[in-house]
Amino acid sequence: MNKEQWLTLGETLFGQDTMQWKFKCPCCGHIASVQDYKKAGAPSSAAGFSCVGRWMPVCKEAFDNKDKRKIPCNYAGGGLIQINPVDVDGIKVFEFGV
Repeated sequence: MNKEQWLTLGETLFGQDTMQWKFKCPCCGHIASVQDYKKAGAPSSAAGFSCVGRWMPVCKEAFDNKDKRKIPCNYAGGGLIQINPVDVDGIKVFEFGV
């Protein structure tokens, strides 16, 4: 999908306020809004690319299937294992969290 299509989809799902847009981590399934990323102290470029858990005081390890806590993980979209499912003009991002 191209950037314009992706932006249109985001607006359709969440409205024009991008701070309310939500993304689902492909590793742990946690859904966080851009506002949640900002509140955690993450850079704006992290939303939809790495799990918000990376910037929280408590998170679980990415790909740890033994840790059953319902908290976000520390998955990084730019790491060795890239599982971000959506391609926007060649950049892999998280799917929207609906």
